[in-house]
Formats: sequence, C-alpha cells, structure tokens
Amino acid sequence: MRKAVFLLVLLAAVLTSPLFAGGKQESAGTKKAVSAGFDWKAFEGTKIKIMVNKHPWVDIIKPKIAEFEALTGMKVELSIYPEDQFRTKRTVEMVSGTSDVDVFMLMPGNALAQYVQSGWLAPLNGLMKSKQYLWPDYDLNDIYPAALNAGVRGGKNYTVPLLLETSLLAYNKDIFARTGVTVPKTMAELESAAKKIYESSNGNTYGITLRGKKASATSQWVDFLHSFGGEWLDSNGKAAVDSPEAIAATEFYGKLLRLYGPKSAPSNSWYESISIFMQGKAAMVYDASVFKPNYENPEKSAVSGKVGYAIIPKGPAGSIPHVSNWGLTIYSGSKHKEAGWLFIQWATSKAIALQGQLAGIPSARASAWSSPEFKSKDTSPEWTNASIASYKVASPLWNPPVIPVGECRDAMGSAIVASILGQDVKAASREAAKTIDKILANSK
Repeated sequence: MRKAVFLLVLLAAVLTSPLFAGGKQESAGTKKAVSAGFDWKAFEGTKIKIMVNKHPWVDIIKPKIAEFEALTGMKVELSIYPEDQFRTKRTVEMVSGTSDVDVFMLMPGNALAQYVQSGWLAPLNGLMKSKQYLWPDYDLNDIYPAALNAGVRGGKNYTVPLLLETSLLAYNKDIFARTGVTVPKTMAELESAAKKIYESSNGNTYGITLRGKKASATSQWVDFLHSFGGEWLDSNGKAAVDSPEAIAATEFYGKLLRLYGPKSAPSNSWYESISIFMQGKAAMVYDASVFKPNYENPEKSAVSGKVGYAIIPKGPAGSIPHVSNWGLTIYSGSKHKEAGWLFIQWATSKAIALQGQLAGIPSARASAWSSPEFKSKDTSPEWTNASIASYKVASPLWNPPVIPVGECRDAMGSAIVASILGQDVKAASREAAKTIDKILANSK
C-alpha cells in the first residue's frame, strides 16, 4: 500500500514539474516573457536560415548568434557572402523558387522595387502589429521614419533597417598637417587639396581615393551628381545623366581620380578604395560612413586615431550626400516567417543597435545616437556631427528610382570609368543616357 501511494506521489510530482510542463523546461526569463504576453521560446527547436552580405554590421552580429539561440532555443544557419556574390546568389535563389532561406539582407534603394514586384518578400505589417509576435520592448517608434519608410512600397512595409548610412569625407589629419591643407568645404577646395598633397609628395601619396569600378562607383558619384545639381532622371522619367550638371559632376569625379588618385581606380570597389586609405597611401577617401570601424581599427589600419570626418564639400547646388540603409526582410516562401520575425526584432533591437553605434556603425535608432553611453564614449565627434549634418540635407535617391537598378548603374558606371581614363565624358554620358532609356523602355 505504501509503495502504491509513493508511486502515485512520485508520478504527480514528475507530471507537474517544469521539465514536463508544456513538454519543455522554461527558464525564469522565459516565464517572465510569457507572463508579459511574449514568448521568445515560441519556436524552440526551429532552424532558420539567414543570408547576409559581408558587411561591418555582420561583424557585430555574428559573435552574438549564440545568444539568440540560447534566448529562443532556435538554431541559426548564417551564410555570409561578399557583396557582389551575395546579390547574385540571392537573386538566383529567388528566381529559382526553391530557396530555403528565411531572412536575408536587402538594400531598399537597390532592390526593393524588383523584389516586391516579383513577389519575393513577405509584408511585415501584420507581424509589426501582432500582439503575439511583437516584442513589447521593441519600440518601432524609436526607428528613424526615413529609415523605416525606405522599406515601404504600396503601403506595405517589407524591411526593417539595420543601420542608416550616409557617405563622409574621411581625411588623414597627419597628412593635412604636414602639407598645410585644411578641410575642404567646396569642390574647388577639394581638388586643390588633392592636388597639393599629390604633387608635394611627388605622387607617392594620393590626394584622394574613390570607388571607380563601374556600378560600385555610382553609389558615391551620386553625391557629386546631386551636389552639382544633377539627377538620375528628369521629370518625365527619362535619363538625365547627360545633362550639363551631370556631365560636370562626372568630369570632376573622374578628374580627381585620374590626376590625384590611384592608377587602379577603374577597378577599385569600396574594399580596395578604403584599404588604400587605411594603409596611409591616400590623404582622403569619400565613402560610406559605416566604414569608420575599419579606419579606426588599430590592428588593421595604419591611420587609426588620425582620421577626421566631414560632410561632402559644396558643389554648385550645395552639399547633398545621400542616405541609404541595409535592412532585414523575410522571404515570401519561408516556412518560418514568425520565427524569422523574432530574429529580425532581436537583430535590430535597441541593445544591438547601441552596440553597433558604439562600434562606429550608424544606427537607424534615435536612442542609439542620444544614448548617454554613446555620448560618453564617442571618440569621433567629427564623425557624429558630420553624420547628423548629412542626415539633415541628404537625398534618398542614391540609386535611380527604377526596377532595373543594376543595369542602369552599370550603364552609368561605364561613363564614370571613361571619365577616369580621360575619355570624352560628354559622349560617354550621352551613351549612358541612351542605354538607360532603352533599359527602362524594355522593362515596362
């Protein structure tokens, strides 16, 4: 009799223990989340696949994946590819219709129109309003509207921003001091500074380095385009890259590289260009603000601690940089959309946004910029001030506002290369405009 009673008591204890409740053991943190109406463990045991571009933000998130797995009980397969390979592979997988990816990085200004039209993205509106799957502490209102709205098409939101980029003029303070050059505030001063530095070193130090590799170059050239008063398209939707303003911008951009930049410029993408600057071989570089961590890394950069930052110098139309952002989105064919949404919220949370900000990655969250911790540890107030100044006057149209973005960038990229090589810029720009118009006509 005693044995039977003992067995009944033991069985009751086992069945009511946390180990068996709900079929899984819940930690104190999980119970707290559940009591607040949100359960990070909702998809415990699920494996999600994330595809990302090799980017400074990924360097922040990669070491923390284990934390997300511990928080959620999910497994994450993180695939990282160089940018060109990433874009190609991502599109090929979408076209095939057989991709098993759940979440991937996407730059709205580059590919959102195409991906939405093709039906490759899952709208996030429902998840953003879900009482069950929206983390109460996530705070969508903390994200800069310009950054969040970049992912909206047809009233539906498809991306959540990871960061908010602009481009800045980074300069080597030691070289400037040695040559008596001051921070250029106009395009004329920019050329003068590049020329003085290059000539005073007998060509051993480049005055400036910029991207020169076709499509890659357009993402920085566009700030010169706008600052000279040009646009990608005119009011009728026709290519405007052969306007007098656009031609002047392209001539100036190419001249800087041809006369005062590296000979390898026509084949340099962002990696090669910033590497030249980081090696101390160039006095200036104009590129994405997100590369500050690269410049300031004492283990990889010879210019760490010597870099100053400024908004793009004024052209005939003023200082008009661009803003752009990478975001995370969910593949429409994903079988784990809700689980993917948990990853997106975690990866774009205030805590991780602040960590990125502290590492020099410009956040899309206002709280990261205003954080006392960031302000107290901000070792590059020039970078901060230049970034904020850029946000206030920047254009969101860093890419042509069309679906065949890549083809149009390639067409314009050829004209940029022609300028670097000293060829007829007017003829090259007119050819680029004709090609863009044909591309747009064939895409309708």
